[in-house]
Amino acid sequence: MVTDARRVRVSRPLMAEVTPAADHSVRTLEGLELHRAWGDDPFVRWDIAQPHTSPIRVYGDAVAFERTSHSRHLRSLTMFGPPADVAVLLRAVATHLQPEVNGISIERVNLPLLHEHFGERLSVGGNWDWMWTTMTPPVIPAEQLLHELDDTRDADEIRALNAIGNPTAESEPGTGTSEYWLGLRESGRLIVAGALHRTGGGAPHLTGLVVHPDARGRRLGLALTAALTRRAVERDGVATLGMYADNDRARSVYAGLGYQVARAWASRRLRPA
Repeated sequence: MVTDARRVRVSRPLMAEVTPAADHSVRTLEGLELHRAWGDDPFVRWDIAQPHTSPIRVYGDAVAFERTSHSRHLRSLTMFGPPADVAVLLRAVATHLQPEVNGISIERVNLPLLHEHFGERLSVGGNWDWMWTTMTPPVIPAEQLLHELDDTRDADEIRALNAIGNPTAESEPGTGTSEYWLGLRESGRLIVAGALHRTGGGAPHLTGLVVHPDARGRRLGLALTAALTRRAVERDGVATLGMYADNDRARSVYAGLGYQVARAWASRRLRPA
């Protein structure tokens, strides 16, 4: 199952300035420093709009920055880095977090720190991996069965398939969010669909991969993933996606097509303070 990491737009700063009493060594830097310092990180390079315009917070090798989710309408804080540095940075940021912030993403290795600092404020969420590849995948025979779909004309069919095969699909058919669709019809019925859209960083991102339950076991999901990945890599040099961390079957498929995990996230919504 592919999640949407990922189209984002930069919003106004959501973190108040940390006072000197919080931690003298936690620095506030201009947003453009995010790509200057962490531009070699695949997640930052391909998922975050450049330049990042709101301030970032830094301690050691840990960084925190704000973003607004396109699909989930969350004003969230994203943070990554070594656990020791994240512990200091999270303590400083959490103390002065603005009430508009209603979500947070942190690497799963650092998840205990969220419980320490936010406790009962933590609400629903999930664990997911942001993945990427620059490899052109091998051709899967079933790809020849796929054909292009139209975001507008086929939107109702895609939504109906999503409701059956993947109710949490985030491809948003009919909205113009997805720029390229592939699918498969049998006996007049849509049984496979998936799309590419753009991350905030401008990279192609696989989303909403759905196979009807009656059509599973035929390697159609593999063919769909390979075809979309190939198009992305050939045109843009990279393909990205997000997957729920407990989807071992999907993980095997993606690894076989050359995908690597850049960041293993734990994302949670925040209840009002």
